[in-house]
Amino acid sequence: MSAEQIRVSTPEVPSKLKLPQISTVLLVLGACVVVFPFVWMILGSFKTMQESSSYPPQVFPSQLRWENYQSAWQAPPNTLGRYFINTIIVAITGTVGQLVVCSLAAYAFAQLKFRGKDALFALVLGTMMIPGEITLIPNFMTIRHFPLMGGNDIFGSGGIGLYDSYAAQIIPGMVGAFNIFLLRQSFMQIPKDFWEAAQIDGSNSFRYLWEVVIPMSKPIMITVFLLGLVGRWNALLWPLIVTRDETLRPVQLAMIWYQGEFSTDQGVVMAASLLVTIPIVILFLIMQRHFIEGIVGSGLKG
Repeated sequence: MSAEQIRVSTPEVPSKLKLPQISTVLLVLGACVVVFPFVWMILGSFKTMQESSSYPPQVFPSQLRWENYQSAWQAPPNTLGRYFINTIIVAITGTVGQLVVCSLAAYAFAQLKFRGKDALFALVLGTMMIPGEITLIPNFMTIRHFPLMGGNDIFGSGGIGLYDSYAAQIIPGMVGAFNIFLLRQSFMQIPKDFWEAAQIDGSNSFRYLWEVVIPMSKPIMITVFLLGLVGRWNALLWPLIVTRDETLRPVQLAMIWYQGEFSTDQGVVMAASLLVTIPIVILFLIMQRHFIEGIVGSGLKG
């Protein structure tokens, strides 16, 4: 019997784990790593002070202590509901404003023709390389010396400008280079024939943007809305800098107060964290299909 015949007749030894199985195991492990902190927060929100600080750690509470949620809601100044209202006002107003501004800019870069368009777009993208910490002081000075607001004169002196107001939390974040990029990529996929047909019907650029471009770009508009809403919901440093009145501060600054007042009662802290997290998680679960469509259909093409 030849060596070739021996090789042919030798049975193939199956591998213990194939590539799809390995991928599944890795995905499950990754999902566990992501989900574990959230599950731990849920379980911790029902624990007593002794159970939270016990060693070794106690995974499950002995009983469901709903009093933690009552304490979490009533503990901050003005109650947690006041902070939720502030966050909703800032998040929705700022995100809608961002959609308007970024849509106009993206439409100009995608559909209009003007000299220096590519260079200007490259400059906009270049701003994403600038760390946000570098712009904190310039933005604060702009808010503080905003003309004719908060007692300031036309030169921005004599008062506090927009400091300690909703506007101070909303205006600086209404422009985002990454959102402009995503919207531009989506708008560029709309055939030029649509614009030519709209011109024949007598439409101008604003009408074409509102009636054709935006409806056809619904997934990416939802994606930009969710990104902006989550960013404003989680905002901490900027509201801390530009606000002093507790009746104007968002919910994340209430969490700082919890850490100071309830540093030993982790059950109340976990309950407050869960109350703050649940709304944005529910919103994302409802809109996740559109979010994924927007990222895949626009952010990775062009």
